[in-house]
Amino acid sequence: MVETPVTPTQQKRPRLSGRAKTIIAIVIIALAVVLAFFAPPEGDSTNTTGDLPNTPTVSVTNQLSVLPLNRQAMLGAVQLTLTQVTLATKFSDDRRPGGVYVVRVLALAHNTQSTVVGVNYANLVRLQLPDGTIVAPKLISVAPASLPKSTQSGFFDFPVSTVVNLSQLTLHLGNTSISFGS
Repeated sequence: MVETPVTPTQQKRPRLSGRAKTIIAIVIIALAVVLAFFAPPEGDSTNTTGDLPNTPTVSVTNQLSVLPLNRQAMLGAVQLTLTQVTLATKFSDDRRPGGVYVVRVLALAHNTQSTVVGVNYANLVRLQLPDGTIVAPKLISVAPASLPKSTQSGFFDFPVSTVVNLSQLTLHLGNTSISFGS
């Protein structure tokens, strides 16, 4: 018996079974779900890394009052200069909803040493309201590590449930207290 050679155009492709197609579909869906966890969260910047730009433009919603300050205090080896306090309903760079209103304290942090200094602002900074209530910050933009002889600007956001008189507030920085009143 003589076999006739099969030419490439005559070869049949093997077809995938229904089970194989289902397994491939499940693998593709699982891969898409895993990759979705590494995508930037909704609301982040549209740049390639998902990071916010270095100098975002901040918009303020329902700004109720502003009080310019020029108060200084030492927090370890960091000289903290409070420049302004603002009461508003919302700030555009604040993605963490808290109280009905937000008290934002703008600050400059200057490392006076020749080494990197770390400050745990989350545990050290508190706002005292006129009724004596102590409020922890809900958002801190000042980096906890300060490079040698450098200055960074940032803010501390505190949630409040009612409108407060800014000049009656006190900021506690560890063992130091700074009154916003004159």
